[in-house]
Amino acid sequence: MKKVPVSKINPNAARIPADDYELKPHYDIDYRKTKSNPFAGRVRFSRGGVRPGAGRKRAPEPLERHTITFYKSHVAFLRRVDANLSKAIRKVLAAKAR
Repeated sequence: MKKVPVSKINPNAARIPADDYELKPHYDIDYRKTKSNPFAGRVRFSRGGVRPGAGRKRAPEPLERHTITFYKSHVAFLRRVDANLSKAIRKVLAAKAR
């Protein structure tokens, strides 16, 4: 029978019986004697969290969804203004509002 190594990192390591590290089936804890963590909430992490100014910027005013029907000639005109029809309509309205 061939000897199978216990560990690929150290095949000569001694095998430790699992019984030495097993926990007891039950522990009696008196919760009246326990103390709260005095350091909880004091830790200030220097890494992680939200960066100021990160994320999508809010629109100046909320957008509403509407359905509009155009003639093909109007769509061709708007496509020359911008490939995105929604942006093209906004650009035309902004130019007209000035």
